[in-house]
Amino acid sequence: MSKLSGQLDIAVIVKQVPDINSITVDPVTHRPDLGSERVMNTYDAYAVGEAIGIKERFGGTVTVITAGPSSAREVLLRALATGADEAVLIDLPNHNDIDSLSTARILAAEIRKHGFELILAGQSTDDYEMGQVGPQVAELLGWPHVSLVTHVEVEGRTLTVNRDAEASKEVVETSLPAVLMVLSGRDRPQKFPTLRGMMAAKKKTIAVVEPGLNGQSRRLEWSDPVAIERDVKGTILKDVPAEQAAAELAAWLREQKLV
Repeated sequence: MSKLSGQLDIAVIVKQVPDINSITVDPVTHRPDLGSERVMNTYDAYAVGEAIGIKERFGGTVTVITAGPSSAREVLLRALATGADEAVLIDLPNHNDIDSLSTARILAAEIRKHGFELILAGQSTDDYEMGQVGPQVAELLGWPHVSLVTHVEVEGRTLTVNRDAEASKEVVETSLPAVLMVLSGRDRPQKFPTLRGMMAAKKKTIAVVEPGLNGQSRRLEWSDPVAIERDVKGTILKDVPAEQAAAELAAWLREQKLV
């Protein structure tokens, strides 16, 4: 918490990604067309909402940080319009040409410049679905991290965190500083940009900084995504009585040992 105000200084890591509702697949090459629309990553929007909820209930400030091209200003403006206080754009046009660990190192280097004690990030991203940057930032900072977060309460320097386990729900505690991977804001109403917030966001200055590390490298290589070509087989019964169709279906299920 800030030594001057006693309030919690929160940072939220966000990413600009292709709009998943605009993605199409070429029927010949089976390669995706990502389109031109770019939006805030779904889980990151939940993380922004959770951070603002913490600020409203317990006091503090919220700063959103992204590493990306100049167009990523749009997702920072969305966060400011939702209620974030400040925004930082790490100028990284080639953000998808480096691996997640290099990205995490760049983000951790920027985070160290500030007095943040709570970092929120989305559980994973809509584009690559890796979910690695948040835990890697936590490891680089030497902080504990909690995944699959749905709600956070703060008491002193202790966080009580609701999380979705694989087959149940859990409540865990961790101390500050910490990194939280937000799955959703389902435990409270989701927050969205407001007209007043959008007007105020346009008056705020977004800090643009250079990456804190030079010579980013890629330790991992990956190919472009390709949609799987599916070979579908089936039998269609036409112009036969319902009883005969049912009998043939039952015989096929027995043949396949499905019943």
